[in-house]
Amino acid sequence: MWRSTTGRNGAWPKPTRENGPAGPLLASWARTGLVLAADLLAGDQDVRPRCADLLARALATLPAAVCAPPLVRADSGFFTGELARAAVAAGADFAIAAPRNAALWRAYAAVPEIAWTDARDMRGAQVTAVAYAPAGWPPGTYTILRRVKVSATEISADPRSRRRRTIPKGQLALALEGVTDHAWAVSFLVTNIPADEPESIIAVECWFRGRADIETQIKDTKLGAGLRHLPCADPVVNTVWMGAAILAGWLSTMLQSLTGLDQHGRAHSDRLRHDLVNIPGRLTRHAGTLILRLPPGRDQYLPTTLERLRALPAA
Repeated sequence: MWRSTTGRNGAWPKPTRENGPAGPLLASWARTGLVLAADLLAGDQDVRPRCADLLARALATLPAAVCAPPLVRADSGFFTGELARAAVAAGADFAIAAPRNAALWRAYAAVPEIAWTDARDMRGAQVTAVAYAPAGWPPGTYTILRRVKVSATEISADPRSRRRRTIPKGQLALALEGVTDHAWAVSFLVTNIPADEPESIIAVECWFRGRADIETQIKDTKLGAGLRHLPCADPVVNTVWMGAAILAGWLSTMLQSLTGLDQHGRAHSDRLRHDLVNIPGRLTRHAGTLILRLPPGRDQYLPTTLERLRALPAA
């Protein structure tokens, strides 16, 4: 579950440093890349009161016949016990990125050096787990911590730098003063996914890091399907626009998966339009047969795609 920001919207409250611009809330099925549920909020609307309902609508859309018990993965904008409790009530485990607060920094400071283990597929990263759980969260909740070594020369002197906010203040000061040659950038993940051994903790953290795939899909919806800028100041019109953009994403995903075009990776929307949609062609007739003639160099995918679509079984 993610919040994606779009362009400013005149009639809605203007974005601020705290609330950000207006944007959709998206709940996606990670395995397929399909958006299952969405809401459109103004910049001053809090995401958290809506996340449990968004989750319920998304889970209701999942086909039970092909799905194992779901795992709910969400970014820090959805960090609320209400979402965690809703996931557990629906029979799902959860993993939610946590905003850095004083309690989590205290938990980090108490971790002994020997407790850290190298992360999977991320150079310079280490992970561990602590028993910390926010008040009111479901039983079995704990926190996974990840730290990534950052060279002092890579730390910006600009106090607005996002990287600086991930580094403990004491370490940051020492690195900026040249006392030490590195610091640790720290992230927190609150979850109830069972993981008692270091290997299972490493696996959960690595799986959660796969959220980058979802963020890429959202970016493609924004840049390739028109969701980057909302068309007007009317929230109803903008909601319809959002639905059309999501539908375009569905069509792109299903077209590629049904025809096997995504065997080596799924194409972004702009590439798909170039290869399959925006192709000049000419229909001719020869001996009573219609023939589609395409320009040289633009006939790599369309004939195969049409053939595979025709071969699909009827509903």
